[in-house]
Amino acid sequence: MHMMPVTPLKVPDDLAGDLVKVEQIIHARMHARPIVAQTASAALRGMEKPYLRAALVVLAARLGRYDVRRVVHAAAAAELIHFATAVHDGLIDEPARRRGQPINDQRWNGDVALMSGDYLLALAASEMALAPDARIIGMYSQAVMTFCEGRLAPVMTVTPLDQALAQHEYVAESRTAALFETAARVGVICGSGDDALANTLGRFGRELGMAMHIAAEVHDYEIDGNLGGRGLRAGRITLPLIYAVNAGGCPDLAAVIDQHPLDAQRLTAAIDQVRRLGIPQARARMHDHAQQALATLASIPPGAVRDALVALADRVTHI
Repeated sequence: MHMMPVTPLKVPDDLAGDLVKVEQIIHARMHARPIVAQTASAALRGMEKPYLRAALVVLAARLGRYDVRRVVHAAAAAELIHFATAVHDGLIDEPARRRGQPINDQRWNGDVALMSGDYLLALAASEMALAPDARIIGMYSQAVMTFCEGRLAPVMTVTPLDQALAQHEYVAESRTAALFETAARVGVICGSGDDALANTLGRFGRELGMAMHIAAEVHDYEIDGNLGGRGLRAGRITLPLIYAVNAGGCPDLAAVIDQHPLDAQRLTAAIDQVRRLGIPQARARMHDHAQQALATLASIPPGAVRDALVALADRVTHI
């Protein structure tokens, strides 16, 4: 999993203080069991801060009747779910699943990662139980199920373009956008907001999450040196590769994902083609989602909260 560079997030000072409280809750929960904390922390090293999903919960709640005590546990749950899915992320062999091959037992039996991720999900469940509305448990549970469904259904093809884009959209929505959407809706519930506001913020969260997913895929190819294109090295089909193949990449570019190990020369050539042919289109799609997210904020009253929501979208599009 590739971490995007950390950039400052503009939030009102009082909300920044509330995010510190969320971080303190997460730290206290994870370090209550040192051995688990040590293992999970190693897997999560480099995760971005500030916590974007928690920030979305807190900001959405501020649009209603805000009480930090009603919000911090729901915000902590969003991040703990994100941490858990990140830890579990390496347990599925996407290329083998795509090619219809048996899953390598060694990957499925990643006991340490599996137990650490399960522990983080249990912590998230505990925080949900402390949230102010019972609906929140069901909403977060659905987001986790959606993530699992998406994780088990990787992008299978790079052509034809329409089919590849539809598969990619499903993956991006399942693995990233669903939790962002849920975080926004949960925040509105914590602030006792109405259904219309929940729908508006939910759409904002979804589009923000879609942009975030694509941004990570773009950044993967823009890393300098031997770390660039790690998705390609692992056999993952991402949006830049899809666009590069369909923009007329060399005839064997589509087959690169199934040719392991790749020699250094072919890998370098493939990454160069994706950067040249695929990144511009993928970045444009990322900006489309970010602009759609911003468009949903037209009905939100001007002020510090809307400015902070705009800053969330801006942070994604300026990596």
